Amino acid sequence: MVNTFIKHMKEAGWDIALNEERGSDIPKVLKGRYTNIPKEWQEFVGNIRHMVSPDEKTWFLGAEDFEVQGDKAFLWNEWELMSLDAAGDDAEWKDGIAQFWSQHLPIVMSVNGGYAYYAISMADGAVVRGAGPEFETCETVAQSFLVFMKNICQSDRITV
Repeated sequence: MVNTFIKHMKEAGWDIALNEERGSDIPKVLKGRYTNIPKEWQEFVGNIRHMVSPDEKTWFLGAEDFEVQGDKAFLWNEWELMSLDAAGDDAEWKDGIAQFWSQHLPIVMSVNGGYAYYAISMADGAVVRGAGPEFETCETVAQSFLVFMKNICQSDRITV
């Protein structure tokens, strides 16, 4: 399904760069933080360096997005960092934010009409959607990353 999804997104005009070492391991920064990462997403991120919408306002996080080097407008965990900044010195609030993001792996980010994301829940593998300013409030949009990809292919668009 991953290859079908990549082909579909290319045909829809998305800028896609494949990872030269296709099928490589998940990014190191994720290994210590996330467990139960679905194999379909691992395959996806192992094959994709970047995947950006034609208007450059929405992007799937690919291997290069998880690399800390380089000049990036948004880090892969930017919405978490924004929430932590908003929490100021409130330790309890910050702890809740960190717990939320340790259970939700961001996979898509968008700045189209506001800050929004899709993430995979580590609890059950479901894909959730959330948006600012309350990033830690989210709703389930697909039972799995596989279903998420299929839904995009069937609807011919992604709305964040």
